[in-house]
Amino acid sequence: MAVKLNNSPIYIKGTAEMWVHDIVTGELLGHSNKIDTSNFTSSVNAGEIRAGLGAPIVMQIPDSSTFSGEVTAADFSLSARQLITGGTLKYNGTVPVMEKILATTTTLKITGMPVAAYGEASTNETYSCYVGDDGINYGVNPTTKEIQGFTAEVGKEYCVTYYTEIASAQELTIPSSFNPTVARVTVKMAAYSSQGKSAMNGSRSGYLFVYIPRASFASGDVGVNGSQTETSTTSWSFQAMSYDEADVTCSMCANDNSVFGYMVYAPCGVNAEMSAVTNLITVGGAIAVAVGETKQTPVFYVMEDNSLVTPKYTDLTFTSAAPATATVSEEGVISGVAAGTTTITIATKVKKNNSEEPLYSTTLNVTVTE
Repeated sequence: MAVKLNNSPIYIKGTAEMWVHDIVTGELLGHSNKIDTSNFTSSVNAGEIRAGLGAPIVMQIPDSSTFSGEVTAADFSLSARQLITGGTLKYNGTVPVMEKILATTTTLKITGMPVAAYGEASTNETYSCYVGDDGINYGVNPTTKEIQGFTAEVGKEYCVTYYTEIASAQELTIPSSFNPTVARVTVKMAAYSSQGKSAMNGSRSGYLFVYIPRASFASGDVGVNGSQTETSTTSWSFQAMSYDEADVTCSMCANDNSVFGYMVYAPCGVNAEMSAVTNLITVGGAIAVAVGETKQTPVFYVMEDNSLVTPKYTDLTFTSAAPATATVSEEGVISGVAAGTTTITIATKVKKNNSEEPLYSTTLNVTVTE
């Protein structure tokens, strides 16, 4: 791609959002719009080959390339930690609860449903239960709900602590052998322009999207910071894995089609999709079509670097000067009707500023043969 001189420079500052999707189902596995820092880095071994007098570099064959993303969010997320550990994330987690009980007999009985604490066998005859602040585990019978080994004073109120399951409590199981998730990652960063075409120089000009088709979260940190003065952050860091694009060349000498990812700058604003388009043209000269046959209009956008891009036909209008000779559909398909010649006018639906004149238009000569 040729670079145009005096282009408006683009500046990237700030990360807006991050999405993590399942590579098979497309289901959203994680999301954050509270990104604190994000940094994409790459490395490669240059693979220098030195030869000749003085051993100068005569060639480089790069190898061992990497592409990584280090993303930290200011909010706390168990979903991100699940991606790192490969653990199970579910509701109905176990938590300690405290219950005030007025003794009506010498035996205390809780009202909730006790369960085993984490690290305590669910097959135990009693589960952990504490009365007051003496630290003694008296145990509670899960069937009768009676506290064992404690003699209460009738008429006295006691504070009892035990464990139970709460439907809305999220539980992440952290396995001793991590099995990090490989997922599809999209990161959205803000882009600004200092010499834009609008009156507001330095304003938001668009977004930079970084797409990673296969990202492993093995490099993330599942830890939690319990600081008294700082909030605990979330690591969404990942390592890009090689992703094989479909090989349609059918050649033994074809290049490796694997990729780490893609960076896409998408402009924003009115008619942003046309901001890098410089013209609308047809290629191949006049077109010939037989009566009863059809052909697609060979129309292209000319971009700032003089490359050609096939437009979305729904963004264009097509008009035949002589429909009795040839018609043209909204999708640019020309149909021969009768022998003769005509012209097809193609124009953008986008108009020039404050006018009804198309931003770009072109014509195509059509000959219909018997």
